[in-house]
Amino acid sequence: MFEVQSPKVERMERPESENFKEIKPEGKISVEEARNYVDALFRGMEKNPKIKDIDEADCHYDDCGQLYRIGDKLVANTSYELNGYCFGTDELGRIASAEGQLHMKDRDERLPIKDSIEVIGRGDQREGDDRGHLIGDQFDGPNGLENLVPQDAEINRKDFKNFENELAGEVKAGKDVYVKTDVLYDEGSRRPTNIIVSYSIDGNESVRIFPNGPREV
Repeated sequence: MFEVQSPKVERMERPESENFKEIKPEGKISVEEARNYVDALFRGMEKNPKIKDIDEADCHYDDCGQLYRIGDKLVANTSYELNGYCFGTDELGRIASAEGQLHMKDRDERLPIKDSIEVIGRGDQREGDDRGHLIGDQFDGPNGLENLVPQDAEINRKDFKNFENELAGEVKAGKDVYVKTDVLYDEGSRRPTNIIVSYSIDGNESVRIFPNGPREV
């Protein structure tokens, strides 16, 4: 059985067990009570349809051993680290943030994208959308669902690309470039409305906002 991370445990229904005892920060419990508590939680996991029958082969772990993806879905309300960058998901399992100090990749070729636009957009993508990187491939950004959103192709291939190239020039010049990207969504949608990039170059801070194409009527 794989280790289930704490966000999953916190969202589970309270297990029905006469041995169950809620642990409070200011309280103290015995070793036996602690064991009963853990046993009750695991019995609750077995009943939880979100946990049941998950194949270990479908589980993806980050560079620190944190579970961040199961099958074609990201774990909700979690953070993960990949290739030196930190990412965070919201309560719906959508990428909400990506950040880190930019560094150039140590390879010439561009890695193929692992996930389809259908997996990334889950039906909310629009015709002609690209699979847009939050941390660009040239910066060694991951090439899967964990770093991709449905992005208007015109924005991705022009404004966003030009911006990334500007930052790449600064990195190559030996400057310290740190980015913090926040992703905004309409309620329930998997397609961002805006991508906001706060960044600093040798300590000089700036912000860029990238609307994700015109709204559908």
